[in-house]
Amino acid sequence: MPMEAAPAILDPGAGAFAAMGSTLFRRVRVFDGTQRLDATDVLVRDGRIAEVGGRAVRAAGQRSEVVDGQGRQTLLPGLIDAHTHIVEGALARALRFGVTTELDMANPPVLIRAAKTEYEDPSTPPTADVRSAGAAATVPGGHGTQFFPGVPTLRSPGEAAGFVADRVAEGSDYLKIHYADGVPRGRGPVPVLDPPTVAALATAAHERGLLAVAHVGTLAAAVEALTAGVDGLAHVFADAQPADPDTGPIAEFAALAAERQAFLVPTLTMIDMYAGGTGICDLADDPALAPLLSDEDRQLLGRQRSGANPALPLYPESAATGVRAAVAAGVPILAGTDMVFALHGAALHRELELLVAAGLSTAQALTAATATPARAFGLDDRGRIAPGLRADLLLVDGDPLADIRCTRAIAGVWQRGAQVSARPVLAR
Repeated sequence: MPMEAAPAILDPGAGAFAAMGSTLFRRVRVFDGTQRLDATDVLVRDGRIAEVGGRAVRAAGQRSEVVDGQGRQTLLPGLIDAHTHIVEGALARALRFGVTTELDMANPPVLIRAAKTEYEDPSTPPTADVRSAGAAATVPGGHGTQFFPGVPTLRSPGEAAGFVADRVAEGSDYLKIHYADGVPRGRGPVPVLDPPTVAALATAAHERGLLAVAHVGTLAAAVEALTAGVDGLAHVFADAQPADPDTGPIAEFAALAAERQAFLVPTLTMIDMYAGGTGICDLADDPALAPLLSDEDRQLLGRQRSGANPALPLYPESAATGVRAAVAAGVPILAGTDMVFALHGAALHRELELLVAAGLSTAQALTAATATPARAFGLDDRGRIAPGLRADLLLVDGDPLADIRCTRAIAGVWQRGAQVSARPVLAR
C-alpha cells in the first residue's frame, strides 16, 4: 500500500463549513458507496456534490480548486461509524481519520446536545457529525447503569410508551435497548429486561418514528430481540458457538434477521479487543495512522499490547461466524466499533479489516461504512458520492477495493465541502 506522510489537521476557524466555492477532484478512482468508478472527475460546489463524471470539468469554472488524483488515489464518501459512545473531543479525533459521522449508542442527552451545537457552530474547529440514542432502555441495575448512574430505567411493558416519549422529548434520534445480562462482559448475572418489555419498547419506538436497536451479547439474546421486533442489533453475539454457519442455530439466526429485514452492527473490533486480542495495536505501528493518534489512543493501545487490559470471556471466532452467516443470508452489515474513551475514527479502519477477514468483500466492507448505515438510519444526504448529496469525503492513496488497508493512507478529508486536512490543493 502506498504510504506518504499523514496529513496534518487544519483548524479553519470561523466559516469552516461555509464551503462557498468549488473543488474539482480530477482523475480519481471513486467508490461511490456501492460501486467503483475508475478514473473519473467529481465536482463539489457549495458543500455538495455537483457533478460526477464527464460533465464535472466543464461545470467547474475557472476558480475551482483542483485535487489531482493522477489515477492513484481513491475518493470515498466520508465514513460512518455505526456504534460509538462519544466523550469530549472524540468527534474531532474521529474526523482526522475520515469518519465524518458517528452514531452514538448511549450517552447523557446534555452531552449530545452540546456536541450537535458544536458541530453547527462555524466559530469552532470542525468535528464529525453525530446522531444518538441518548439514554438507552434498561432495567434497574441492568447493563448500562454501571456506566451512567441515575439513567432512567423501566420494569414492565406498561412503562414503554412513556419511556420512549421521554427519549423523544430529550432529542433522541433512535432507541437503544439493552438486552444483555452481562455474562459475556464478565460481570456475572445482572437484571435484564424481559421479552414483552423489549417488544413494547420496539412498538413504542416505531409509533414515534424511531428505529429500535438492541444491545445483545449472546446468540439466544439476538434471536429473542429480533423476535421482539427490533430493527437492528448493535453487536453480533460473542458467546461460544459451533463453527459451522450453514446449519443449526447460527443459520437460523441469520435467516430470522433476513426475514425481519434487520441490520447487524458486528463491532468485531471491540469483541476482539475485549477478548484480549492485540491486532488493534498495529494502528500504533502504521506510519499512516500513528501520527494522528491521540495520547489517549496510544495509552489504550499500550495497555492492550502489554496485556494490562483484562480479557473477558468473549469469542471472536463465534462473532466472525455469525457475520459470515448474516452476509450469506443477505442481512445488511453496518461497520461500528463501540469505541468509548479512545480510538474514535482510528478503530473503524481496523473494523473494515476484520469485516473483510470475516467474509465480506472489500466493496461490501466499504459499503458497510458508507451507504448502508446512511440508508439504515435515514441519513439520506450522505453515505454516497452522487449529485446533490453532502460533500463529506475521504481521499486515500491506493485502492481500498484491492487492499482494504488502503483506507488508512489518508490524503485528505472534506466535511460539507470544506477541506479539514492539510494536504494542499492546487489553484486552477
